[in-house]
Amino acid sequence: MVIAPIAAISVLYSLYSSWHWSEGELRTAVHQASDALNAKLHYASRTTPQEDLVRNAVEESGTGPGHGLSARGDGVAGYTISTEDTDGAFCMYLTLTPVYTGNAYPAALERHHVTATVAEGPCRQP
Repeated sequence: MVIAPIAAISVLYSLYSSWHWSEGELRTAVHQASDALNAKLHYASRTTPQEDLVRNAVEESGTGPGHGLSARGDGVAGYTISTEDTDGAFCMYLTLTPVYTGNAYPAALERHHVTATVAEGPCRQP
């Protein structure tokens, strides 16, 4: 009789935590995404927002539930990353440096080295 409620509470807590972000999971995912973005070249355009690139990198980190994530650009190169489940937010700044490949691709298809840095808190507009 005593074990059944404890088991039920454990299962419910496990389900809740697998569907909701924690502050620690968000922090870990954002820092892993920054490392992943810095590690390889990306096809990107310096003239278009990179919200999808940032959001995908955080989701592909494998940390957190993988949904409920928001990445909003500030118009300068900073992307505020947050979730509905957490009070915290992180600002990821991107710098895209074109890598010359010898091909005459349009700017939208250029390969770039991405330099991603992370700061605690939402991005501030200049």
